[in-house]
Amino acid sequence: MARRIRERRTDDDFRLLDNRRRANSHKIERRNNEFKTEENKRRAEAHKIERQDDEFKTEDNKRRAEALKIARQDDEFKEEERRRNALRIHNNRNKYKSNFDGMKSNYESKIKEGPTHICSCCGGLWFEYSIREFTVEMLTNKGLKKEFIDTVCYLKNTIIKLCVTCRKDIMSNKVPNLSLSNGLAFYEVPDCLKALTELEERLISPRIPFMVIRSLGSCKQFGLKGNLVNVPMNVDTNVSVLPRSFSDTHTIQLKLMRQMKNKNAFMYETIRPKVVHTAVKYLVEQELYKDEGIVISHDWLKEYSNERENFIIEDGDKKLDENQNISKDFDDEDKWNECDDEPVNPSATETLLNDEIVDQNDIGIKFAPGENNRPISILMDLKVDELTFPKIYCGKQRKIKANVKLTYAKIAKSKLRINDPVTCVRYFEHRLKCLWEILSAPCGPFQGYELEDKYVRVEFQVRGSPHIHALLWLKNAPKYDKNKPESIERCTEFIDKLISVN
Repeated sequence: MARRIRERRTDDDFRLLDNRRRANSHKIERRNNEFKTEENKRRAEAHKIERQDDEFKTEDNKRRAEALKIARQDDEFKEEERRRNALRIHNNRNKYKSNFDGMKSNYESKIKEGPTHICSCCGGLWFEYSIREFTVEMLTNKGLKKEFIDTVCYLKNTIIKLCVTCRKDIMSNKVPNLSLSNGLAFYEVPDCLKALTELEERLISPRIPFMVIRSLGSCKQFGLKGNLVNVPMNVDTNVSVLPRSFSDTHTIQLKLMRQMKNKNAFMYETIRPKVVHTAVKYLVEQELYKDEGIVISHDWLKEYSNERENFIIEDGDKKLDENQNISKDFDDEDKWNECDDEPVNPSATETLLNDEIVDQNDIGIKFAPGENNRPISILMDLKVDELTFPKIYCGKQRKIKANVKLTYAKIAKSKLRINDPVTCVRYFEHRLKCLWEILSAPCGPFQGYELEDKYVRVEFQVRGSPHIHALLWLKNAPKYDKNKPESIERCTEFIDKLISVN
């Protein structure tokens, strides 16, 4: 039977009639809701298995995009799709508004989310609702060229994530100012530079910034007073100040002075010479240090590696003859005579302290690398950032495109967004946004009293974390009148209903 039907379907007329008969029969069967549900599930599972093949998935996406592009040429379909998408978004937003328990669980799950989504263009950290995901095919279907997509999407991933700001410029076929492809991407810091402390970094940086930073009141913020002065230094001279035979575990006290005649140090720290030597040997091999002509004496490095002098006095290095010392002390006590001491002349003895008091804790090495060096203007020193902070730039030159207009504020903004995205404040704002959603919902905690308006004041505590003071206006809320007992009762019931703490 099947063989005979297959043979007859070779006839085009018979195949056309057979397809129509099958379609009508299938249409009648799909009027049954159970059959329709089961068939949809079966089709979805089969299609899901087929889409596991990357080639089929790519072809299926192209076929869908082409079909949708053709269908959108019809204005009625386009308007219906817009209405359907708006309804879907509205239903998703109001999914939990009719159920307080569901809305509460949704709130608890949302506040656990953080800004963990990375924009493929600017590298900023964003919350999920601030990011939209694309593929290369989706962007090319919007009229963007493949070369342009590869340029703006600096972080190469299968799924391209774009924030609101970058997405707006990219859809206009423009490269965002804060795109990492403009030269704002930072190199991965090697381990030898990660271990450096602040003073150790100053030792190996060709520029040293002098500035006056003062605390701005009790708010724990700092401000710069006066001008910023960049002074060039000789890295070879700085490193040569350190002892050469310290091992990995040894340290030394080091004082960075503005001038050797000053009493107070600009920076005072316990540094590790071995860490400094390892870092400077890495930096002198980088392109930026080579362009500046910064070299370290190979003779000095060789001498450092060959020396074995011990700068630390071990307990076994001092061996005292206790018997000899003790007997000598007793002999001195037996021979003591008060007439042997010379009489004190009060008039010849100084009774006032000298101005110079030797500090018993004044140990270590003092050096002033910027002394007698002429400061360089920030406007003239084009590589001041890279030479001042080797721990950030790793001795490499940032390659900013010539046709991109970038101010220093934008460059600093990009660096702050990558290193310190103000996560605490942004997370607090995210939690606050989720809180207003649950408070303004019809099934929220103010059931029967709709939230009409609010006044919010955000304050930062001493430790730096924010908090809010808010005034809420509720609809149909009772008004207090001390002359009316029923008003007092309604206010009491209102408070007992909404307030859940003692």
